[in-house]
Amino acid sequence: MKTTSKIENFHFEGEMQMLTPKLETERLILRQIKNEDVDTIYNCWMQDEDVSRYMYWKASKEINEAQKFVQFELGNLNSDKWYRWIILLKQTDEIIGTCLIYYNDEENNWDISYNLGKVYWGNGYITEAMHRVMEYAINEITIKECIAIHAIENPESGRVIQNLGFEYEKEVPYECNGGEIKTVGKYYKFVAR
Repeated sequence: MKTTSKIENFHFEGEMQMLTPKLETERLILRQIKNEDVDTIYNCWMQDEDVSRYMYWKASKEINEAQKFVQFELGNLNSDKWYRWIILLKQTDEIIGTCLIYYNDEENNWDISYNLGKVYWGNGYITEAMHRVMEYAINEITIKECIAIHAIENPESGRVIQNLGFEYEKEVPYECNGGEIKTVGKYYKFVAR
């Protein structure tokens, strides 16, 4: 089907790819990113050094970094290799974090990533969101395998990964916080059964 549609500030012509779908859990809504999310993303996690400490990216005191992030994500909405969700609390419609499953062409595998604003840590939200993402990935994207890596200093992330059914395989070099922290990562693999 040939379509022309406008999504936020992006104009697409030709075959429409499947966009990142809205997903729900008992407590959460997972939806596509929007231009109007910039301020909340910046305030919730992008400026927080505690959140970015073990992520690939570095916290920023400049809101334009959140704007660049949103524009990058909007540019990937039609990709069949990149599925980014904004995580909202169902009761309040409040943005609390983000999660992602993507295909890494360089390493030839699917990978996951996620983060929450610090005030939302410890409530099981990421595990709940990522269970739903993995269910979608297995049933709709039909992935067979996926990897996840976390910094050895971040065992909480390791518990999330293990709760999703990933199995530990090995230690690998791991860079985080914009490359400022070089450490060891724990590498896990998920195999769909």
